[in-house]
Amino acid sequence: MLRIFRKNPDALTDAELIERYKRSEDTSYLGVLLERYTELVYGVCIKILQDENEAQDAFMGIFEKLIVKAKTQDIKSFRPWLHVLTKNHCFEILRKRKRQLTVSYEDPFVQSEPFEHPFSEDLSLEREKALKQCIKTLNEQQKECIRLFYFEGKSYVEIAEMKAVALGKIRSNIQNGRRNLKLCIEKLEG
Repeated sequence: MLRIFRKNPDALTDAELIERYKRSEDTSYLGVLLERYTELVYGVCIKILQDENEAQDAFMGIFEKLIVKAKTQDIKSFRPWLHVLTKNHCFEILRKRKRQLTVSYEDPFVQSEPFEHPFSEDLSLEREKALKQCIKTLNEQQKECIRLFYFEGKSYVEIAEMKAVALGKIRSNIQNGRRNLKLCIEKLEG
């Protein structure tokens, strides 16, 4: 009689669990992974969000993202990948939480999207006009990255995946765009 021995999911490596999830789409494999790294995920959420209830909600949101992203991404080392996913998710929550003031950005890309101003919380009408004018002066890569990051709330990783560009290039475009906006606004207000 032929017997098939199956490993207990708890005995599988991270890579084996991900591979089994990709083949079967059985989320219990991801549940085992998330249970393994509960302290890491929850700890990062608490540290960044500084709120226990929000951290618990974030934990569930991370599981939902994990279900989608684990199917499509080539995950070489799960623990660091999960750590980055967790941080990005929490920073996304912070950006949404801190969005207190909005600016109408009239551009073919976006109509009246909320904008978290990267330089100050006191955005006067003059500064809003200057900001709109200065956004037009950015090169296309910076403009697109600024739009996705500030107007659509995408993380650096999400933008890099969408544009199929290295994460460092996205970070550079956002930082340079933000610096160029600041310099332009100061020049206009000067």
